[in-house]
Amino acid sequence: MSAGSIIQVTLWNSPYLGNVMLSELILARRVREEFGLGTHFVLAPGSAGQPWLSQIENEGATWSILPGDTTKSWRGHLEDLVREHGGKLIHTHFTEADLQAASISAKYDIPCIWHLRTGFTGYPLRQRAKDLLKLRVIARRRVARLIAVSPWLAELAAQRGAPRDRIEVVPNAIAADRFANPPSRAQARERFGIDPDALVVLCLGWWPEIKGVDLYLDALASISQRHPRMNALLVGEERMRDFLGEHWPERPSWLHTSGFVDDSAWLFSASDVFVSSSRAEGQSSAVGEALACGLPVVMSDIPGTSVWKPAPGLLTFHSEDTAGLAKELERLLDEPTQVRYEMGLRSRDWLEDNFSLDLWCDRICAIYRELL
Repeated sequence: MSAGSIIQVTLWNSPYLGNVMLSELILARRVREEFGLGTHFVLAPGSAGQPWLSQIENEGATWSILPGDTTKSWRGHLEDLVREHGGKLIHTHFTEADLQAASISAKYDIPCIWHLRTGFTGYPLRQRAKDLLKLRVIARRRVARLIAVSPWLAELAAQRGAPRDRIEVVPNAIAADRFANPPSRAQARERFGIDPDALVVLCLGWWPEIKGVDLYLDALASISQRHPRMNALLVGEERMRDFLGEHWPERPSWLHTSGFVDDSAWLFSASDVFVSSSRAEGQSSAVGEALACGLPVVMSDIPGTSVWKPAPGLLTFHSEDTAGLAKELERLLDEPTQVRYEMGLRSRDWLEDNFSLDLWCDRICAIYRELL
């Protein structure tokens, strides 16, 4: 029995663990080893029955699901967890439970951390008013630390009222070990119905307007005649399909689509180049995962992805510049296969030196150590 627990309010309910939760599981192990504390994961409605719940349990952690009726009931749930598990610190992610966690932490005199993972420019006036209360008042009074995954998010939080002396930038790690034994290129191509000899350009389009799916498709369309071997692999669910139905009702022969897969290694194994044409990101774990899999990357130069810019084998284009994206894509597609492969090797080494899970856990545990 541990001497208490870290309450991790991850609000996760995806059908796969993903980079965030895989990192949190490794952190739970480190917390147990270094502090003698357990970890309790608070999950979002919709996570019941997910196959990865057993992985949480195998890591020696516990979990619960927030009540799905009202956010008011969330406060009672979190309070019960602090008492039941001997909560020593509450760490929230993805913002929805921030205020409830801050209130409970103040009541029980334990530290609260808000983890800032997403952000957008052009917030509407109503959202700015909410931020005024949340960051200028609640964060100053009740939050011990705000962790931002990129310098841009840290500055955005500070501009909207968060105390600068409590903001710390800790970019997400990349759980590269999950890509250590990927499927073969041939297997992956067969799974997605792609010609073995094609040059495949991958994009994740689960939120097509924000992910810039229109930029990606327009750029590929502009170079498709000059690159007849080029194929697109676009990944998403209902929202992406609706977007394509509206904007690309007659799909070109070079466009392949897929729903989400449990193991994203299949997507990267099937591909030659990864594109991130996003208009807004907190950091973009997908870019890091592509680098971990040895893919060259073409990325929009938005502030949230700036942490990836020094990576070998990564090219950038000005956000919204379709012609710029097409130009950088052609640069990579025109390179010999061996050159792209060597870019990938350098990217993997760079990623391990700068974004490993060990380094990330060191930084998070240093914050916990100070607050505890």
